[in-house]
Amino acid sequence: MKKVLLICYYFPPLGLGGVGRPLNLFKKFPNYGYDCHVLTVKPVTYRAYEPELLEGLDAGKIFRSGSHDPQRLMYLFGVRKVTERVVQSSHRVAEKFFPDNKVGWVKAATRLGRTLHSNYRYDAFISTSPPMSSHLVARQLAYEFGVPWVADFRDFWSSYKVEDTFAEQKNIDKGLRLLADITKEAAAVTAVNPTVAGYLKTDEVIFNGYDSDLAEGWRAPVDADNFCIGLLGHQHDSRAVEPLLKLLAAFKKRSPEKFEKIKIIQVGQVNPDWFRSLLQEYDLHDKAEIHGVQKRADTIKLLARAALFYIGLEPDREQKIMPARMFDLLASGRPVLAYVAVESEIARLLDISRERSSGILFTAVPISVGGKTTDPIRQFKR
Repeated sequence: MKKVLLICYYFPPLGLGGVGRPLNLFKKFPNYGYDCHVLTVKPVTYRAYEPELLEGLDAGKIFRSGSHDPQRLMYLFGVRKVTERVVQSSHRVAEKFFPDNKVGWVKAATRLGRTLHSNYRYDAFISTSPPMSSHLVARQLAYEFGVPWVADFRDFWSSYKVEDTFAEQKNIDKGLRLLADITKEAAAVTAVNPTVAGYLKTDEVIFNGYDSDLAEGWRAPVDADNFCIGLLGHQHDSRAVEPLLKLLAAFKKRSPEKFEKIKIIQVGQVNPDWFRSLLQEYDLHDKAEIHGVQKRADTIKLLARAALFYIGLEPDREQKIMPARMFDLLASGRPVLAYVAVESEIARLLDISRERSSGILFTAVPISVGGKTTDPIRQFKR
């Protein structure tokens, strides 16, 4: 069996969406004849932890290096978790680091990578970003040992393109040169969706997926007494959830008796004070269950009651992003109500064809459940 070294900064016990792709690569590679090892970072300060994701994994194949990046240093000083406000403020100092604020991990990770290769003789190095610093580690190891290197991109650069990540032109130019060098030097460049692939000028697209074992939890029946609408994942202050609340407020005025059966179930990272305030604004304060971040099995258990899911993205900034949670929603078999740009990756994935005269798409997407197509709008009218 061939051996590969997967180089990634974000890996359990860290949680949230960023760990899903590297975790599933690690778990699925053996199915294709590859023995996969992981090179990641030692414990760091983070927004959320999911140590349960390590259960059942071979700890002897997960290797962790030290680092001098801010998150690692904060952890060493005793800080375990940061708030969303701290995360947002850190974006303002991103300009001081290149290619990102994880660059302090590169030297230590490269040193450990050398040792690992001496011990295991890998047939390939695979790096996945963000952070871009992971590609610097793999690039150096590939150069030193003449081993093929695959550069995987879960996003353009950070969540945005180089041009939107940096304000200073010199950093934009450096970033574009680095992307060009990666494309030239790597044996293959893979991307999470066609838009990112087009930006990187590669044809290799590997979509995200979902955990097939956890997906069994979606077999639970929906709430028979209420019409529950599920909100999965990070709900942040962009107010991309607001179109749903406007819709429900209008439905309340039109059909108050039917509206009584409506419930919102929120699971995922959220500022509860902000969300309650937004619900209050639309007189929906008594209609939502706010659960915050939960273990993944518990998340499905809570949301399996939903008859419909809502996902909303900022049309001007997030239309080219494919949130990993979208595949969990598809796995659920429930209909999805999407507020996205007409040219978004979600619209492309769902192959929505309709008149595209406006810039925004707000549509219910019928999904086949057990061979029968369900229409969420029809369910609203019941």
